[in-house]
Amino acid sequence: MTQEVTSDQPADSTLLGREFASAMVNFHAATGKLLGLSAIERKCMDTLQRLGPVTAGTIAEHTGLTTGAVTGLVDRLEKAGYARRTRDPHDRRKVLVELIPNARADAVLASVFIPFGADMTELATRYTLAELQAITDWLHRTTDILVANTRRISAPDFTPEV
Repeated sequence: MTQEVTSDQPADSTLLGREFASAMVNFHAATGKLLGLSAIERKCMDTLQRLGPVTAGTIAEHTGLTTGAVTGLVDRLEKAGYARRTRDPHDRRKVLVELIPNARADAVLASVFIPFGADMTELATRYTLAELQAITDWLHRTTDILVANTRRISAPDFTPEV
């Protein structure tokens, strides 16, 4: 249940962040399931769609996974018919991972993200330009925090305090 915010009581930002992150993970897990993929495999497809063909190392940097884990992830995307490995045309020693056209995936993603986009567009109409700028700033900063903390906890020398 989403925490309500009133004008006299600010939101607990830790709780809000946790709820937001959980909702996002659950949404992408459900989307991945429609494609026969895990949430991280689905988000890897999104990374490839945004960046184009990239190395496994670049995928590791964007996901926080080890290059070994990325190898298995790419194997699964290839087996499912969503990606392939190709030689880098500029450096034949490098292997790139790229999405391949897939009509079924396109249809599934359209059925998920077109209504989602429409809902987000409708939601944006409830806010003033200044409020939208503040929300955009919050999302950018939250994304930066998530990326930085993913890198921190994915570092080989990270040891959780127990």
